Amino acid sequence: MERTDILRLVGGTPLVEIRRLNPHSGVKIMAKLECMNPGGSIKDRVAAAMIEAAEHSGELVPGKTIIEATSGNTGIGLAMVAAVKGYKMCLIMPDSASEERKRIMRAYGAEIRLTPGRLGTDGAIELAYRLARTEPDTYVLMDQFNNPNSIAAHYNGTGPEIWEQTGGSVTHVVAALGTSGTAMGLAKSMHEHPGVAVCAIEPFAGHKIQGLKNMHESYPPGIYNKKALDRILRVEDEEAFECCRRLAREEGLFMGMSSGAALAGALKLAAELAAEGRGGYIVVIFPDGGERYLSTPLFAPKSKDGLRLMNLATGGKTHLDASGALHVYCIGPSLDEPDEPDAWRRFVLSDVLVRHLRARGLEARLAVGLADLDDRTLAAARAAGLSRAQYAEGAVARITARAAELGALPDTVFESASASVPRALEICRKLLGKGLAYEKLRSVYFDVRRDPRYGAMKLMDMDGLSVGKTVDLGDYVKDNPLDFTLLKRATLQDLKLGDIIETEWGNVRPSWFMQVAVAGLAALGRVDVLVGGEEHQFPHLENLRAIWSAAGVEVKAWLADRKISRPEGGEPVSLERLMELAGGAAALRLWLLSSSYRKSLAAGEQSLSMWARNWHKVQEAACALRLALGDEAASGQDREAGPAEEVEQAVFDLKAALTAACEDDLSLHRYWPGLFTFVRRVNAWITAGRLNRAGAAACLKQLEAADAVLGILDASRMPVACGCLPDAVRTLVDRREAARKAKDFAASDELRGELAALGYRVEDTAQGPRVYRRDAARQDA
Repeated sequence: MERTDILRLVGGTPLVEIRRLNPHSGVKIMAKLECMNPGGSIKDRVAAAMIEAAEHSGELVPGKTIIEATSGNTGIGLAMVAAVKGYKMCLIMPDSASEERKRIMRAYGAEIRLTPGRLGTDGAIELAYRLARTEPDTYVLMDQFNNPNSIAAHYNGTGPEIWEQTGGSVTHVVAALGTSGTAMGLAKSMHEHPGVAVCAIEPFAGHKIQGLKNMHESYPPGIYNKKALDRILRVEDEEAFECCRRLAREEGLFMGMSSGAALAGALKLAAELAAEGRGGYIVVIFPDGGERYLSTPLFAPKSKDGLRLMNLATGGKTHLDASGALHVYCIGPSLDEPDEPDAWRRFVLSDVLVRHLRARGLEARLAVGLADLDDRTLAAARAAGLSRAQYAEGAVARITARAAELGALPDTVFESASASVPRALEICRKLLGKGLAYEKLRSVYFDVRRDPRYGAMKLMDMDGLSVGKTVDLGDYVKDNPLDFTLLKRATLQDLKLGDIIETEWGNVRPSWFMQVAVAGLAALGRVDVLVGGEEHQFPHLENLRAIWSAAGVEVKAWLADRKISRPEGGEPVSLERLMELAGGAAALRLWLLSSSYRKSLAAGEQSLSMWARNWHKVQEAACALRLALGDEAASGQDREAGPAEEVEQAVFDLKAALTAACEDDLSLHRYWPGLFTFVRRVNAWITAGRLNRAGAAACLKQLEAADAVLGILDASRMPVACGCLPDAVRTLVDRREAARKAKDFAASDELRGELAALGYRVEDTAQGPRVYRRDAARQDA
């Protein structure tokens, strides 16, 4: 007898072609839209099959309650079928499941019990099994994870539909691994037709794709048989999420996370088929629609997701809206002390922030402000017997050279305040016109009483401020001790040496605050993120905010790193000494990034020595990977078709760890353990001969991607694989190694000279000679 209730609509879902997202004309991709089932997902098929089987067996009878552990869609399907048939429904799920799904289940009349989200679906399974075991007279457990009807639903329904809808043209079916019933049923059905492959999508451990399952980090379903599948494809979270977003924007298909993951895998498969010159007809299963993910970040505006920085202005973390270009401004070192270690710590931090933003595909700029008209610069110039301009030119050149040595992005702007004197005067006139400043005895001051926002930044308790400790009472005559200088009256020495600016208020020089403010505006136009030092928190940052705000510029986030602490009882350590202890600029950069910027960094020999060893391990891993990749490529050997699962997972973990650390207030100290674990694993794989070319390429690619953000690898110390050397150079290397082994050191030295003449240098290691290009320079992304 034909059904007349809504359950008759389960199955028979349509296929639609993916056109704009599929660039491979020779490969067709068709999506099966399981959201067209009456309950909104592919799990309607399974729910109906399991409940009807329990009825036929006599296990499910009126008065009993159906119970099941679920993270969402199965529960909705069961609740819908139970509502049609009149059964009570109890669903157990992690509290991290989407709110939309919980509400839909309750709308169908289901009771919901929540388990801790940190336990995932495993916690729900454990409770469901316990209740079914201890209260068998009350509950009937559907147990989708072990129920053969989960497979039968797709063997009898989904699989035959695909074959019929494609007219037998299907070559590949792609489905995401959830409870695995879909993949198992499709494999059983499709393998009855020779030539059809079934590929499953499995996420990496630690993934955030709701509805997918990593079989290694949770209870694998009893119905799952990996050998039944032709292939397992791995996709990253962001690949899946971006496919979801693009499906909606470019195909008009509003799909969920599992659908995005399945499409990401199908696109990889299509790319492989196209590269091999093969055609294909891929059917990809879209399990549900996107409306069940509206409470997740999946479709949230970018401004609601991403980088969070500890903002001094608010005392809490601020999400940084990265929808447009972002301008980062770092307060540079004083010109009388250009190698001030604290200044270089915040510079490196600023550089990493911009690199990270660019790695996310955003436009970001970095500028460093240099106050070259301040008292300290003038005093240093006069002590050196130079004009201010001459001294400043040399100091700025030294700073830019040091920045390049420490891996600065090549387009970093180093802006001297002296180039923006007209802008400083313009701002002063504007502030005077607004009544926010006043002139007194040829100096111009900012009137903090006229700025209702002054002191609102969470930098200092204004009520408890001890005037005289943070404010220069003795040097200037002010209306209010808290007022700060914009233009300071020149001294007789300034006048004598011509270090003055002639204005309508008299002969003056811009204050440090005004210099830093105008340098930032000149370099960037506006400032989105300000990176200062611990010594700048008050009143410096408050004063900068006041000036910029009056000029129409509002900073989004204010950062300040802590000072580098000297050894107990010791003198301050110079940057040169720190670099010496670290063994080079690249290792020093790693040390400068070693701890949270909001904590003091101890400049002790033991700490620097330890981080020098850490740097060497990372550098050596990169060298070993490049050598392994180059030599194997040159020999034409490759042990396997692609990287092993453990290599793929390690690469994913490294990428995810860096993103998580950077997005959460540049917390790189949380990333280093993962990086060092990755390095140890890479070395172990290489030593054991387990890393094939594809694996080495994947590891090196991710290590270099991480370095594009961190800037800690030294390209000048990266060897050239022997297999990639010119024949003449390789011959000289082989001859020199033979001479060295024969202890003919004169010949060895002569051959070293010949290599040097060709632009190469050789280094002897326990693993054999390593060859470097002599003209290799540090390369930074």
